[in-house]
Amino acid sequence: MKTPEQKQHEWQGLTIDELRMMRAQALLRREVGKVQMMQTIEGMRTRVNDNGVRGLLFNDRTIGRLKTADYMFLGWRISRLMLKMWRKK
Repeated sequence: MKTPEQKQHEWQGLTIDELRMMRAQALLRREVGKVQMMQTIEGMRTRVNDNGVRGLLFNDRTIGRLKTADYMFLGWRISRLMLKMWRKK
């Protein structure tokens, strides 16, 4: 059985190639994340351009089915909730 001191001396660290591979993987993950974020932002911009701000709140099917009265009702309900929260402070 090896002592902890012997085990510590056996490990030689990472090679240059291993470090390069780890760095390349980290850069690749960062670039993939950046591309995914840009696609999400572009999708949101398209929805806002097509449907206004309501495109951020509802999916496409819901937007097609909502009428002006529905928006007024939702606004009234949200404003009531906000007033209740504000009064509790």
